[in-house]
Amino acid sequence: MTFSTFPPAMPPPACPHCAGQAATPAAAPVMEQLRLCLQRLPVVSSDEALLGDLSWQLNHYYIELDSALLRAVMDMRAAHTGLQALITLLERRDEPLLFSSEEALALLEPIQQRLKQGLEHLNGVQ
Repeated sequence: MTFSTFPPAMPPPACPHCAGQAATPAAAPVMEQLRLCLQRLPVVSSDEALLGDLSWQLNHYYIELDSALLRAVMDMRAAHTGLQALITLLERRDEPLLFSSEEALALLEPIQQRLKQGLEHLNGVQ
C-alpha cells in the first residue's frame, strides 16, 4: 500500500509594489503575520499606497494559510484512508496473520509519514 505525494506548493506571486521581486516566505507563522497586518490596518487606512501594500500582504498570507490548511487536510485524509484500508484488511481476514512485525511496520510507515506531514502543515500556521 503506497500513497502518492503531492507536488510542492506554487511560489507566491510577485508583489506589484516590489518591482517584480518574488515574495519571500515569512519567518513568523502565517497567523502571526495576519495578526500583524490587521493591527496595521487602522494606521495605514488613510494612505492609498500603504493600504495597497497591506492589502497585497493580507491576500498573500490568506492564500498561504489556505494552502497550508488544504495540504494538511489532504495529508490527514490520505492517512485516514490508509488506516481504514489496513483495519479492513485485518478485520476481514479468514486465516491467522502470516507477516512479521517488520512487514507490519512497512505497511504503517506511509501512514505515519502522511500524518507527520499533515501535522507539520498545521503547526506551520500557528
